[in-house]
Amino acid sequence: MLSLFLFYRILKLIHQNYYTIIFSLSLFVFNPTMIYYSNEVKQYMTDVLVLTSIYYLALKNYNKEECRYYLLGIIGVVGIFLSNVSPIILFSCGVYLLYDDIINKKTHFKYIAGVAFIWLLSFFIYYYFFILGHSSTFLMLGEWSAYGAFMPANPLSIEFYHFLFQKGAGVVLSLFSFGIIGGVSLSILILIGIVHLIREKKINIMILTLTPLILHLLLSSFKLYPFDERLILYTCPCIIILCSFGINYLVKILSIYIKIEKIRLLAIFPPFILFAYFLYQVEYPMERNEIKKSITFIQQNMNNDDTVYVNFLSTTPFLCYHYISFSKMEHNKVIFGQRTNYWNGEKWSADLAKFSDDLNSLEGRVWFLFTSVADEPEKNRYLINYCNAKGLKSIDEFHVTGSDVYLYDIKN
Repeated sequence: MLSLFLFYRILKLIHQNYYTIIFSLSLFVFNPTMIYYSNEVKQYMTDVLVLTSIYYLALKNYNKEECRYYLLGIIGVVGIFLSNVSPIILFSCGVYLLYDDIINKKTHFKYIAGVAFIWLLSFFIYYYFFILGHSSTFLMLGEWSAYGAFMPANPLSIEFYHFLFQKGAGVVLSLFSFGIIGGVSLSILILIGIVHLIREKKINIMILTLTPLILHLLLSSFKLYPFDERLILYTCPCIIILCSFGINYLVKILSIYIKIEKIRLLAIFPPFILFAYFLYQVEYPMERNEIKKSITFIQQNMNNDDTVYVNFLSTTPFLCYHYISFSKMEHNKVIFGQRTNYWNGEKWSADLAKFSDDLNSLEGRVWFLFTSVADEPEKNRYLINYCNAKGLKSIDEFHVTGSDVYLYDIKN
C-alpha cells in the first residue's frame, strides 16, 4: 500500500502529463501478479517497496542536498534486511547518483562514497550472518537450475538467446498477467518508451529502469541470483516507467488532434479492462496448495473408526488446522507419513520404497491426504497402482487445486 503512494510520487517527478500518470499508476494498481505476491508472506513481498522507496528518495528535490544522502543511507540499510534484491536496487541507485553528480557538475562525490560504504558494510554483515554457508544453497541452486532461471553464460549459444526471449516474454506476460493482447501492447509501449528515452537522451531514467534488469541477468549467469517471475517482481515499477514514456509519446501525438488532458480519467480503463479479463479467467480466491477443502470433505464423509494418512508434505498445514480447531478428528487414527521425497538435481522425486513401507502398515478404511507439490503426483500414481495390484478400488475421491484425497478399504 505504501509503494502505491511512492510510485505515484515517482511518476509525478518524471511526468507532467496527468493522462500518462493515471495510465501508468493504473498499470501498477491493477497488476494481478503484484496483488498476489504482496499478499504472500514471502521474502520478496517487500521488494517493490524497497525499490520505490529508494528511487523516490533519489529523484526527490531537497532544500538541502545532504538530506538526500542521509535518507538514502538509512533506507538503504533497512532495505538490505528487508529484500534479497536490495543490492541490485542500491547498485542501480548508486550509478544514477554518480551519473547525476558528474553530468550536473555537482560536488557530492564524498556523500555518494559515504553512502556506498555504509550500504556495502551493511550488506557484508547481512551476507556473513544470513547467506554465507547457508545449508539450502546447494538445494536452491539445483532447484532454480531445473526451472531454467540462470542465464547461459555463452552469448554465442542458441540457449542464450532462447533464455532472453523466454524471460522477455515472461516479463510482459507473467509479470503483469494481462494475457496475450496485454503482453503485446506492453511490449510495444516498452519499445516506444526506450526509443523515446534514447532520442531525448534521458540517460538518468534509463539507468534506473534498465540497470536492474541487466545486472540481474548478469548475476543469474554466474548463478548468484535466479531470474524468475517472483524474483523479478521488484522490476514492475521499472517496466511501467518505460511504458509511461511510450504512452507519453503517444499522448503527445494524440494531443495535436484531441484535448486529451480533459479526458485524462479515461486512462484508467485500458489497464482496468485487462485486469477484468484476468479476473474473468481466474477463480477466486486463488489457491495453490490449500488442503482446507480436502479436510472438510474427509470430515463430512468419514466414519469414527477410519484412519487418515497424511502425507509428509501435508503434515505442517494439517497440524496448523488441527491446532486452530479447524480439523476435528479426535475419534480417528491419524498417521503422518515419513519423509519420502528427495532432490535428484533435476526435480523432486519420491522414495517409493519408503512410501511402500507406509502403505504396507495400513489396514481398514484409510483416507489418503496429499498436497499436490514436489513428488506427490508420483505417489498418487503409486498408490493407485499399489491398490490395483491388490484388487482394491477407491471408494471415494476428492480433487481440488493443490490437494487430492483417496479413500481405500485396505484388506491386510
